[in-house]
Amino acid sequence: MTRPPDLPPYPQYKPSGIPWLGDIPAHWEMRRLKYVATTIMGQSPPSADCSDKPIGLPFLQGCAEFGAHHPTPVQYCRKPPKTSPPGSILLSVRAPVGRLNMADQEYGIGRGLCAIIPNNEILNTRLAQYQLEALQHGLKLASTGSTYDAVTMHSVRSQRVILPPLDEQAAIARYLDHKDALIQRYLHAKRRLVPLLQQLRKSTIHYAVTRGLDPENTHTKPSGIPWLDDIPAHWEMRRLKYSAVNVTKMTSQRNEDEITLALENVESWSGRYADAGPDVQFDSQLKRFQVGDVLFGKLRPYLAKVALPNRPGLCVGEFLVLRPREDVLLPEYLWMLLRSPTVIDVISASSFGAKMPRTAWRFVGGMRLPVPPLDEQAAIAEYLDEKIAVIDAAIAGTSRLIDLVQQYRSSLIHHVVTGKRDVRQAAALPDAPSPDPRTLD
Repeated sequence: MTRPPDLPPYPQYKPSGIPWLGDIPAHWEMRRLKYVATTIMGQSPPSADCSDKPIGLPFLQGCAEFGAHHPTPVQYCRKPPKTSPPGSILLSVRAPVGRLNMADQEYGIGRGLCAIIPNNEILNTRLAQYQLEALQHGLKLASTGSTYDAVTMHSVRSQRVILPPLDEQAAIARYLDHKDALIQRYLHAKRRLVPLLQQLRKSTIHYAVTRGLDPENTHTKPSGIPWLDDIPAHWEMRRLKYSAVNVTKMTSQRNEDEITLALENVESWSGRYADAGPDVQFDSQLKRFQVGDVLFGKLRPYLAKVALPNRPGLCVGEFLVLRPREDVLLPEYLWMLLRSPTVIDVISASSFGAKMPRTAWRFVGGMRLPVPPLDEQAAIAEYLDEKIAVIDAAIAGTSRLIDLVQQYRSSLIHHVVTGKRDVRQAAALPDAPSPDPRTLD
């Protein structure tokens, strides 16, 4: 864990008595949570008392409903057995154990949560939230369960918390509030950038495969289909079934040099994939594909799971294995074309089934798609390879930066609330901007 370099240590330390925690400042105390806070274990009400209509109190069942700063309930309950008052700390006691949020109003809480209400004469509420976040290791050590991890109320109440003097608690909480607000604003901006870059990737592909590389200087003609605008005049509109073969032969034989792909091994929209490995077992026979085949996920087609493997292999039957005709269509162009957001939208609209929507080759094969001359397909594919690589690198870099800043935040909180760093001189800070994304531009 990286140590924040700009904060000095305390002058004297003493053992905490907890091996993974180490030493704490000599003038700090430690007490069990049950002596410094009230804890309320959630209880699930009868299902008849709950509804998605806003009647009664908003009801939280687990940490999946936690937003970045405030919970986002999906149900309401007329008579919840247990509630968390405004200002209490909400703690997840089921997997993933230890997730935290602050109750901005009164909520009904189910068995996956507990509410912690610190005694402010002993423990500062804001500091308590930071402490519980930093001391999640102790909760995870106390968790048990075979199906999913969970921690008992006894274990929660028995957790030991660190108690600096109250004025020092306030200083620590103020320092962390200030730093956290700045970090959250930065993260908010970076998180907004990722979907914008992903949208840029989609639109870059779409315009290249439907308008060509020089649309301003190219004569156009009507495409003849409602969902597609004009296309270059020298392009054709061809049904996919006349440009590519749908390979349907199934096999149970697997060669040593072949990769194996299931839907979960292909990333949405990006086209990246990962070999499932030779040891994975499937309940049914698989389709064999060769280099140059394009795989299109027909289950939940809106996920745009489209792959162009560079090795032969086997894939599950939920992929269409499309083998382009060499005299009509390049695999690289078809791979890009099937990742156009407009094409994906049209295919998704054709899907059937409520819970597991899927499309069929009969529809996909019958789609009329723009087909440039082969040399132009090659130029478009090469252009998109370069452009998409730059965009994907920006996405990966931004995502990595988000991870690093989150690691820094966790490291900062851990070192400050456990007394490894002394913030008393640094706590005289101006008011920080709100970290709540709802208040941000």
